[in-house]
Amino acid sequence: MAIYKFTVVKGHQVASGCANDPRFPKGTIAAQTPFFRALGLELAVFHPATLNAQFNCDAIILKRYDHFFKQVKWHEDVPPEDFKFCRCHILVKSKSYPALIYQPQVVTKKEHLQPLNQLEILAPFIPGVFYGDVLTLDIVNGSISQFDTT
Repeated sequence: MAIYKFTVVKGHQVASGCANDPRFPKGTIAAQTPFFRALGLELAVFHPATLNAQFNCDAIILKRYDHFFKQVKWHEDVPPEDFKFCRCHILVKSKSYPALIYQPQVVTKKEHLQPLNQLEILAPFIPGVFYGDVLTLDIVNGSISQFDTT
């Protein structure tokens, strides 16, 4: 297993529904859950929001994944998207939470793009986690690579 530190940062808030986007009143994760369930991946075990994980690098690449779904048409107002998911764990104060890296693919995603040094993570609700907290990602070796451009 490989261990990476990351900082929890504020995202676009559409995943959780806190962005007040009328298309996704309960958030994009809640809207996508039945579509991924039909494809064999259950997301209801996770909190319907993402942890936005910022890594201390210029870019982070997901190299290995457990699920890759192409052309998922999950909403009438959003073009079909490709998604990759990778199993991992989030470590918080010596407790391990099962999680998934959730990565809509840039080639099909039309809005709410993430910075190159961030990953979105689905996890159960973790009490006491706030923006600015440094947490630990525990993931299979070789699953991600970090890059600096300087």
